[in-house]
Amino acid sequence: MKVTFTKYISKESVFILDGTNKYEVIENLITEAAKQSKVDRDTISRLAWHREKMMTTGVGFSLALPHIRINEIPEPVVLVGICKNPIEDYESQDDQPIRIIIFIVAPDQNQEIYLQLLGSISRKLRHPEIIHELIDNISRPSKILRILKRRQTEILDSEKI
Repeated sequence: MKVTFTKYISKESVFILDGTNKYEVIENLITEAAKQSKVDRDTISRLAWHREKMMTTGVGFSLALPHIRINEIPEPVVLVGICKNPIEDYESQDDQPIRIIIFIVAPDQNQEIYLQLLGSISRKLRHPEIIHELIDNISRPSKILRILKRRQTEILDSEKI
């Protein structure tokens, strides 16, 4: 059975990010990832920024997918950040501002789950109407969670056809 990122999100995983630049929004998510994963913040920060230096995690269509693997956790931590302000300096692959950031901290020992998580995010959020719906509901984190979970069910159903 395929693993989807929505399996790992809850109301505690959805954040409205007030930052105005890449550094601020990623740092906010790093802090929260450290709390939720119980991994040292400096370790997560070092890995996240190392990954970002290798290649931008701004994949386009207003979406960024910063992701790291780490030994110290038994299962993935997935955070969803909706940016109040378009993040102009994210250096996205399509040169457009970022509005949605999905931050993944995954166990290093299971690359299969890691790849499935990234794939499920890509499948779900490659549709501009979903991105717009999430942004339109920025003041309602519980609604954002419902949109993500509802859409994942629709996508899984359409893949079975």
